[in-house]
Amino acid sequence: MLRNVAAAVGAAMLSGALLTLSLPLGEHGLLIWFTLVPLLVATRGKGFLFGFFGAILSMSFAAWISSTGLLYAHRFPEFSSTWVYAGFGKYGMSFALVFGVWGEKGTRQLPLWAFAALGVLSEAAQLFQLPAHLALSLYRHAAIVQLASVGGIWAISYLVWWANFLLADWIPLNWRGVRDSSVRPLAMVGGPALLLLITQNLWLPISGETRRYAALQTESVDDKDLTELQSKASKAGATLVVWPEFAGNALVMSGDAKSLQNISALPGMVPFTTSFQDDFPAKPHNVAAIFSNGTESARYEKRRLFGGEVNDHTAGSKPVAIDGVGLNICFDSCFPSIVRETVLQGAEVVALPTIDPASTNHFLAAVHASYTPFRSAESGVAFVRGDARAYSMITDARGKIVKELVAGDQILVADVPRTTRATIYKALGDWFLPFSALLFVAGIVQA
Repeated sequence: MLRNVAAAVGAAMLSGALLTLSLPLGEHGLLIWFTLVPLLVATRGKGFLFGFFGAILSMSFAAWISSTGLLYAHRFPEFSSTWVYAGFGKYGMSFALVFGVWGEKGTRQLPLWAFAALGVLSEAAQLFQLPAHLALSLYRHAAIVQLASVGGIWAISYLVWWANFLLADWIPLNWRGVRDSSVRPLAMVGGPALLLLITQNLWLPISGETRRYAALQTESVDDKDLTELQSKASKAGATLVVWPEFAGNALVMSGDAKSLQNISALPGMVPFTTSFQDDFPAKPHNVAAIFSNGTESARYEKRRLFGGEVNDHTAGSKPVAIDGVGLNICFDSCFPSIVRETVLQGAEVVALPTIDPASTNHFLAAVHASYTPFRSAESGVAFVRGDARAYSMITDARGKIVKELVAGDQILVADVPRTTRATIYKALGDWFLPFSALLFVAGIVQA
């Protein structure tokens, strides 16, 4: 028993460290294909609680290692680590259930592809709050990101779960000589690994007239600072500038955005968007609008509220696109269906004002930014993400990161082809989720 516990603890720490390296900031995304294997091997057949608490321990260790910044190139230790633990806690919620089921002796007959489906369903179960995807580790991999245009981020997570289960099932049996291990290891691991290496920068061609977009990355809410940054972005040739979430809030009184209209009316200013509170009774909406030539567009009301924001704001319900610019705000981008509905309104680019909670090493901002390439690829549109603190980003319709920032007050400017792509995900939505449910049921029936 003690030997099993010691092995599980060691495996949990190893898987936790690998996950930290795999996720954004660690930037070794290819490790995700075997990140879970140590813990899966150590908990197989040891019981539900063994797997459940092994996963919790693994995510706790991952959160600790992430908060230290030991494995990161960019470190910003001055912020709270609370959100780091909360972020890994989301992964822990998914992992604990899956590892618990995996640990049960009675589930050994369940096909590995059914376990992978359970992994996807465990991610989807958190759509009520915030889904944490294994796929986010691969947000820079060209072929993988573009594959999301078919089955969404869910399909990518499925492949990652399946690969981990396959390796965890195969390794112990070959150690014991149960299976032939002469050629299969090379074919099973070497082939896919070589394919992933070859395709990590293999982007499909994209063409068309380019448009220049800009994002302001600043925590300032001072009208003079924002006007100066807007002027610089306009002089850089941008056709649209995305300010951070709530950057315009201090300039809006009781929902009256006249001050923002006045900024847009200044000579040489190009259209810009930001978010602010309206004057909705009881709890206001967090709204975004486009300001151009002294006018304000129709307003978009943020649909997915983050954390304690539900206590201060009322959620919106309708997607909005203005002259080809889709409006979403911050947390909206974590939900593929929200972005898809916006794009179906005729958007060719999505403007995303954002302000992520301050977290150690800007972990939360980095992870949040990693959703952006997948949202672009899924719905076939460019994204302009302007964050107050870190990791502002511009992506094209394939999901390729055209340009990005790290931390600090800066202006992000990039040229992006003015084109949209037809995708299966845009046509069918989250079809991979019911498909995963069918796979899981089929696996139970087969077992």
